[in-house]
Amino acid sequence: MSFNNLPQREEYLKKKRNKRLIRYTIILVVIFFILGLSSFISYRQKLRISKVELSGGILLTSNEIERESLDFLGGSYFWLYPKNNYFWYPKIHLENDLRDIFKRIDTIKISPKNFHTLSIVITEKKPFAIWCDNLPNNSVTEQCYFLDQNSTIFAESPYFSGDAYFKYYGEISSSSPIGSQYIASSTEFSEISRFIDFTRSISLHPIYLVSKGGGEYSLVLRGGGEIYFDTKESLSKVMENLVALLKSKVFVASSTPDLPIQYIDMRYGNKLFYKLK
Repeated sequence: MSFNNLPQREEYLKKKRNKRLIRYTIILVVIFFILGLSSFISYRQKLRISKVELSGGILLTSNEIERESLDFLGGSYFWLYPKNNYFWYPKIHLENDLRDIFKRIDTIKISPKNFHTLSIVITEKKPFAIWCDNLPNNSVTEQCYFLDQNSTIFAESPYFSGDAYFKYYGEISSSSPIGSQYIASSTEFSEISRFIDFTRSISLHPIYLVSKGGGEYSLVLRGGGEIYFDTKESLSKVMENLVALLKSKVFVASSTPDLPIQYIDMRYGNKLFYKLK
């Protein structure tokens, strides 16, 4: 290589670097321009959600759903794009937030009505039973909550006299039980509910159920008698054994409207134990 060509080569490389720098600068300027322009457009009020319309609410009101929704949609992505823009509002995250805040919600569907209004359609959970935090013979006043059909606690309940709803006790120790499940397995809860319905069908009068822990339960009957059972045994088999026991002479001969027992223990397979009053 001739030393005479070095200045020319350096000049060539310098021009090449300058062209590359200019090209990159132009690209960056274009990118920032596009980002700035799109950000400016995205903040236009005509494209931003500012209203929520609720359908299907019974106890949940439009005001509280709208307030939570608009609060959730506040803020922006990377300080550039508002979260409440019609084109990219976080629909799934909003649904999850509303479910988390409002435990009464059973199903929810969110869709845009127009560029600035969201339509939210919900169904609320229906009370299936009641869970109470203190047994009825406890000196402490009980606080009760609604359970849905999957045993999820979703709202405080008012006081009900009589047997408007079947009551469940025990199992949950939290001071804030809303959102908790009385029984983790909805299938197991369904089986227990079926067993309770079965006792009604054979003219027993169940009043409430107490969880003893470890899958063991006590079904308290009108008159004070109790039926002990656990979910380790097939509840279908427990039903068969209970029917067989109630056909025995000591129970058939009873003239009292309520079962004359202190307890029936059905936790040991086909071996049944009972104590009469």
